[in-house]
Amino acid sequence: MNENDRIPRVGEYRGVGLHDNQSPERLAVVKRELDSVLDLADATLLVEIVGDVTWSPEARLTAAAKLRAMHQIAAEDRKSRPMFDLAYVVACTAALDSRYWRSPWYYGSLLDPGRGPHEAGPVPRPSPLADDERGAR
Repeated sequence: MNENDRIPRVGEYRGVGLHDNQSPERLAVVKRELDSVLDLADATLLVEIVGDVTWSPEARLTAAAKLRAMHQIAAEDRKSRPMFDLAYVVACTAALDSRYWRSPWYYGSLLDPGRGPHEAGPVPRPSPLADDERGAR
């Protein structure tokens, strides 16, 4: 990813950058989600979080980073890889740190899947982002 396309940070929490354009209340939610992800070691639960659009982009990106690390450590130690599809993890999180693909209406990416019947969808923003806040071209 081009560094100019990366979403600006407004701070850091437990080593994870926090995206801009979020209220203090929203950042508190993001921090709680990051605590949950950082405390998890179960690959199955981390994969669920990666694909769940109700979780913050920061938490989903952190879950993906943990899964990539699990995969890499298993490969280096010549152990069997964890049972998850690494390509799925990459696909679920590919645009979550991109200003260009950032959703102006929701906390997430324009490439995130929509919600299914009887499912919670992505968390709406209180007001849409302007094009310059998104990095729209």
